[in-house]
Amino acid sequence: MKKLIVGFAALGLYASSACSQSSVTLYGVVDEAIRYDNHQTPTGGHNVTMGTGGALYGTRWGLRGVEDLGDGLKTVFTLESGFVPNTGASNLSTPNGQVRLFGRQAFVGLSKPVWGSLTFGRQYDLAYLTAVTHDMFGFANYAATWGFQAFLLGPVRLDNTVMYSSDNFYGFNVKGAYTIGGVAGDTHRNSSPALALNYDNGSFSVGAVYQIFNNIGGTTPANTAYGSTYYGITIPDSSQKTFALGATWVVSNATLMAQYIYSHVYPADYRNDSFSLGFAWRFTPSVDLKTAVYADFLHHAGEEGTRITAGPVLIYHLSKRTDVYTGFNYNHLTGAWTRLASTTGFTQSFNGYNSMFEGVVGMVHRF
Repeated sequence: MKKLIVGFAALGLYASSACSQSSVTLYGVVDEAIRYDNHQTPTGGHNVTMGTGGALYGTRWGLRGVEDLGDGLKTVFTLESGFVPNTGASNLSTPNGQVRLFGRQAFVGLSKPVWGSLTFGRQYDLAYLTAVTHDMFGFANYAATWGFQAFLLGPVRLDNTVMYSSDNFYGFNVKGAYTIGGVAGDTHRNSSPALALNYDNGSFSVGAVYQIFNNIGGTTPANTAYGSTYYGITIPDSSQKTFALGATWVVSNATLMAQYIYSHVYPADYRNDSFSLGFAWRFTPSVDLKTAVYADFLHHAGEEGTRITAGPVLIYHLSKRTDVYTGFNYNHLTGAWTRLASTTGFTQSFNGYNSMFEGVVGMVHRF
């Protein structure tokens, strides 16, 4: 009798699953590389390391699921965890150091054709989601080398976020998001409103986004949702306004990307105008070359400076899921950027020099 009951229970679960057409997918990316960097000591010494992972992707694993509720309405969710592949340690902790289980993404929502989608939870911010589409390296290792852009100060992902994305109409898509600060008596603190407009016809796409991040900085990291520094330098409680406009054009085996990003952190007084130009060419189905040039113009305390970042990456596809790659990049600083990089706490080691060269050999596997 007990076996019969268990059998009917299992059949009921199967039938329920089949009717609702639910699915859960386990996925992930592991990217690891060996890096060579010069100017890693005050006397110009070099360093060979695996750092915190590869040069092209953030290593992660995750679960994403969908349930068909009928009439086109679906429940969607994503849970995604980041980790350091050469140590296995979790990354993306909270500002006060608490380890997150799903630090990259953790959200649930509803979607329906024509209506679009509405999601709730920890999500990528709209400034990142829009601009990353038109960056040749997808802001890979953005705090350091490839994909460098100064508007990414920390809030690449935001807790407590409500995001709406429209369906595509004649290639156009509108997104809006609002991050709830969660501070009693002050609904403005830690909030972040954003709006984005995108157009995509297959071979050509363009996107624009505007977002405000309230309460970046402060002397107590545990009290801020976005971190307390500008590239490792402690700043007073500030707000960041950022705007990005980018485009991508695909013609045969070639891809061209261009983007402008504006960022202003006030009253900390850091203003950045960043420009990037990227080019990719697929020589064969197995071989890709990607290269980009980034120019960031920093204005701070009446001083100006530039940071130029450039370098190619050659990628060989061993299969649809596994790649090996090699490349190099070069950073050069002037003026205000040189002064910023010489400050104790700066996130990237220049050790008093105004340049840095990096070479890398790495491997990526997707599952």
